[in-house]
Amino acid sequence: MIRSIPAILSLCFFSVLAGAQESPLKGYIHTALESNIALQRQGLSYEKSLAALDEAKAMFFPRLSIQARYSVARGGRSFSIPIGDLMNPVYQNLNQINSLAQATYPDYPTVPEYPMIRNEEVNFLRETEQETVLRLQMPVFNQAILQNQRIRHNLSEAEKVSVDVYRRELVKEVKVAYFNYAQAQEGVSILENALALVQENLRTSESLHRNHKVTLDVVYSAQAEVEGVEQQLAEAVKNEKAAKAYFNFLLNRNYDEEVTLMPAEAFSRPAISLEEARSLALRQREEFQQLNYFLAAQDRQVQLNKGNYLPQVNLQADYGIQGTRYEINDDADFFMGSVVMSWTLFDRTTGAKVQQARIEKMETESRKAELQQQVGLQVVNAFYDLEAAHQRILKAAAEVDAARQAFRLMNKRYVQGQANLVEFTNARTQLTTAEQNSSIARYDYQAKAAEFERATATYEFE
Repeated sequence: MIRSIPAILSLCFFSVLAGAQESPLKGYIHTALESNIALQRQGLSYEKSLAALDEAKAMFFPRLSIQARYSVARGGRSFSIPIGDLMNPVYQNLNQINSLAQATYPDYPTVPEYPMIRNEEVNFLRETEQETVLRLQMPVFNQAILQNQRIRHNLSEAEKVSVDVYRRELVKEVKVAYFNYAQAQEGVSILENALALVQENLRTSESLHRNHKVTLDVVYSAQAEVEGVEQQLAEAVKNEKAAKAYFNFLLNRNYDEEVTLMPAEAFSRPAISLEEARSLALRQREEFQQLNYFLAAQDRQVQLNKGNYLPQVNLQADYGIQGTRYEINDDADFFMGSVVMSWTLFDRTTGAKVQQARIEKMETESRKAELQQQVGLQVVNAFYDLEAAHQRILKAAAEVDAARQAFRLMNKRYVQGQANLVEFTNARTQLTTAEQNSSIARYDYQAKAAEFERATATYEFE
């Protein structure tokens, strides 16, 4: 129960943010999670890893194949069969006996003369030969196949986690881009208000000049101020369009598609301590889960390399036909079943491979320890950035109130001719700057809150 306190406190804090971010920002986040091209590419990588896992599982099943060979051979080694040397003396004696018998006994039957035969030269390679086999193979014991399947499973899970990591990063990017666009639009509105003020000042200056109450240089100064604000407004409009385009890019939409904004609010500080935030991040960040899968895969790699010391046992059954030509008869077809064992008794490379796999695992463990420090530092920075952003909101709000009061009094004095243009311009510039700082502070706080949410991995996916 005690371990769940930080998570409860964190959820309480972010529920405050959710009250303002529920709509329409949540809808935009949902769109980004479904449409973002980079996220889709991450999903394809995960599907590829699943296919590799299916391939590893398929190696446990029997494999049926047909293997056929038809050969035509000429020449090559041969061996001699001395049939003539063995049989010709016998045939000569038989011919002599038959000849004498026919001369001595008139009724002796006529026997054809036995011919002389030559020795035979037989090639080792038959002139034509074929073998067609239907082969069934199945592994019985193979440590490499077993460990490979487990490695692929861990790598597939790690790839799935990488999709979750990108999803969480995408949520943060969408939120930051959304608030940047909102700030850019508000910046345009502030400068439009400022432009209206300086244009009104220009009209006032021209009216005073026509009534010979101010000199022409006052009109020129007011006109120059209008030009300066118009330049700032043009730059702000450009920034607003760029911010909108980037936000729509994350959602895989047209760059100029309209974005619905919600009212800006200043949120309370997080009801969570720094240590609780660090503990929360170390428990919930997907990066650690991903490294755990990598460590499990590397441990299996060690076992796989050790498995080279063990034998491999397979079953094999062959049925086919052999002969000098394709024909089916009692003498042509055959069947052969085998139990095949392969056992490498000595191979020095096996020990080296095991050592390499162990070192790779140690490197990953080192990366995990380094990641813990990096995540801790990221949480610290995000926490203090959020605190500083909250303080800037308070200071900026006070600055805006003071600047508005000062400008209201200065404008009244300027209209009454009790203040000069320089004083009016300074008051107006101070008000515009204060409003811009306040806008930046409010939206920067929300962006910092999104970064703190990312650092602690507290965004809840549906």
